[in-house]
Amino acid sequence: MSEASFEDPGRMTARTRGIAYACGVVALFSGFVIASRFGLSTVLELQDIAALRFGIGGLLLSPILLKNGLSGLRLTEAVILATLGGLGFALFAYAGFALAPAAHGAVLLHGTLSLSTALLIWASGSGAVRRQQKAGLAVIALGILAVIWDGIAQVSITLLAGDFCLLLASLFWSGYGLYVKRLGLPAVRAAANVAVISALIFLPAYALLPGKMLLQARWQDLFVQGIFQGILIGAVSIFVYTRAVALLGADKVAFFATAVPGITAIAGFFLLGETLNLSSVIGVGLVTFGMLVALR
Repeated sequence: MSEASFEDPGRMTARTRGIAYACGVVALFSGFVIASRFGLSTVLELQDIAALRFGIGGLLLSPILLKNGLSGLRLTEAVILATLGGLGFALFAYAGFALAPAAHGAVLLHGTLSLSTALLIWASGSGAVRRQQKAGLAVIALGILAVIWDGIAQVSITLLAGDFCLLLASLFWSGYGLYVKRLGLPAVRAAANVAVISALIFLPAYALLPGKMLLQARWQDLFVQGIFQGILIGAVSIFVYTRAVALLGADKVAFFATAVPGITAIAGFFLLGETLNLSSVIGVGLVTFGMLVALR
């Protein structure tokens, strides 16, 4: 009999479910970049899209928080979790999308998750990076440098600022994956904590901001952003990512996310008309190849 036949069927099932959730993460993250870039090409501003995300996501998941409370978390822990997986990640991501093209967003936000996660694991002393993963991370780092070189070559402060925001967003999301794993919070409750607490913090501040464009936007744009940002990203993606992390670990899920740049670059070309220059093509290729090396 083959060696695989002696493996625990429950373990194999958990691994299969984890891979399915990780593939869902890839699809949702790719859609997040495209939908956000599309939304920012309308009259909607960064803060309007964030209001849709937190408002709808928080409303949908509020019954779960009302039923379970903070699920045993201290208020400080719940706020940190919401900052990492909600406010910090989303606001830096939207700022990056507003300043950089979709390919940059995909590479520097999702393509760097494996690198930022590995750095956080190493910095916290909670694990070691295997040699094969190090090789993949080195290739991914070269891909990131190729993309950043685009902004340096153009001497574009705006583009570099966008790239920096995207890297910060990646760091926040990696921190969320590791922190929620450490807390051992169930995926549904983690999603509810992140969505509702983010809404409670952001929406009062948004109400005081001038120049809100929600009432001036076309209903079609509000509908698309409401579905993507509020439901799929604000609620579903947090649950799917948390389940994938629980089943596979944050480091492995981060490597799956490295598939996002290639998918997003193709979708950005066909859906948004965004073309890639040579450095972006090289960056996307290196990041994707680095993922394959690490997951081999």
